[in-house]
Amino acid sequence: MDNNFLPDISQIFPGWTIVKLVGEGSFGKVYKCVKNELGIEISGALKVISIPQNKSELDTIRLEGMSEIAARSYFEEMVNDFTNEIKVMLTLKGAPNIVTVENFKIVEHQGEIGWDIYIFMEFLTTFTSYSANREMTEKEVKRFGIDICNGLEVCGRKSIIHSDIKPDNLFV
Repeated sequence: MDNNFLPDISQIFPGWTIVKLVGEGSFGKVYKCVKNELGIEISGALKVISIPQNKSELDTIRLEGMSEIAARSYFEEMVNDFTNEIKVMLTLKGAPNIVTVENFKIVEHQGEIGWDIYIFMEFLTTFTSYSANREMTEKEVKRFGIDICNGLEVCGRKSIIHSDIKPDNLFV
């Protein structure tokens, strides 16, 4: 992962600074952020999703013959899908065994088709990182399995289906 370019988020989330890139997925990047408040350092995770992901994605849509209005509508629908996902996550705020979304911001690009979606969450360690250099006891494995089931049960009660369960999307 390239830590050479870390975005400045001070205008979006005043007081917060990105310190490192911690993950990349198919839709965005996740950064560790810190804020110092009264001498106490607070950590958070910031997921940044750009729609379209890059200029070439927009160029490809245009080359396929899509008008500017249709291209804008196409990408705006993607933004709406993420907005709906954020709303669902906010309904789960405070639920045990579910990552907490603390804040979010959607910033539309000026003068071009595009948006940046910022989702601020609690900072946790992925199961992959947690288990990489350690032997988990049987008790830990059982506890972790129960926690996963409890989180999925909360989702199930709200008719939410998690369609991307994998070690990198499980947190400790």
